[in-house]
Amino acid sequence: MAQPDTDRLILDRALDAMTAETGLTAKVLRWEPLALKTQEPDVLIEVAGPQQPLQFAVEIKTIDRFAAVNHLRAIWPPNVTPPLLLVAPYITPQLAERCRNLGICFADTAGDIYLRAPGLHIYVTGKQKPLDLKIARKGRMTNPAGLKVVFAVMCEPRLLNGTYREIAAAAGVALGTVGPVMRDLENRKHITPAPANGQRRFLDPRRLLNDWAALYPTVLRPKLNIRRFRAPQPAWTDEVNLNRYRAFWGGEVAANRLLHYLQPQAVTIYTCEAPTRLIVDQRLKADVNGDTEILDLFWNAELLPAKDDVVPPILAYADLITTTDGRDLEAANMIYDEYIGPAFRNQA
Repeated sequence: MAQPDTDRLILDRALDAMTAETGLTAKVLRWEPLALKTQEPDVLIEVAGPQQPLQFAVEIKTIDRFAAVNHLRAIWPPNVTPPLLLVAPYITPQLAERCRNLGICFADTAGDIYLRAPGLHIYVTGKQKPLDLKIARKGRMTNPAGLKVVFAVMCEPRLLNGTYREIAAAAGVALGTVGPVMRDLENRKHITPAPANGQRRFLDPRRLLNDWAALYPTVLRPKLNIRRFRAPQPAWTDEVNLNRYRAFWGGEVAANRLLHYLQPQAVTIYTCEAPTRLIVDQRLKADVNGDTEILDLFWNAELLPAKDDVVPPILAYADLITTTDGRDLEAANMIYDEYIGPAFRNQA
């Protein structure tokens, strides 16, 4: 999420570029409107359409990867009213086409635009990237170590008011990592500053969760030594408890264990140690196209809560929501409603 002043700069430039490119004018109705069905947008705007005024819920983001676009579609389903409009500093032609394929309207500061509504269909792409717009620098929470810290405090909200040493131990990072990440979270308005005699708390935990889940697949996950295998039996996970291997189920298997809802088609495992014994016992064969992936575990499994041999619900949510599979997205929202949301509401 960009800083608030930068948000306004990006939006102003994008709306001016929209008017210059299409002749359509737009106005801000209100910043941070009341939460819609899925999450709270940055701003609600109204575009003067050719037949009638059109309202859009705007998300202002710097987006440069397909995974982030997929995630945005996941948290903003097509049937939400008003529809989503992504506003970004710049959207490449490749990302523009991806947005159009997913039905995500967008506008950037260069004049690239996709709007589709009753009586309106505009698609402009390939504009030159602006060189004069300064975007807020990336903060510490957006690098791999920062994402580990954010994961730890989301999984265990009481850590927000713990010592930096406790946070570092749970996240599995160096002690010096924690302070800059916490300051970055404060600057981005994700958490309150710690008053002298008070306590930190999350300001908008679902926004923080979605920011983390959007970054996780491209920033942290690729660092986890991903290996792929194929199992001899399609339903082999049903009878296996991973505790003996110091490992945890993620993704679809985690959803099945947590919800008894989703029949797994793909298998994700996070392991604390070399998975040699697991591979041998379950007769897994190395296969780059296999349906089973094994990743290194990135948190302190002894300090962060988990249910038996399943990853913390926040990680199961992130594994599921980065896909565009309707079953996975429904399961992700169910995990949020049953496990994550209540934990945030009961934060210490």
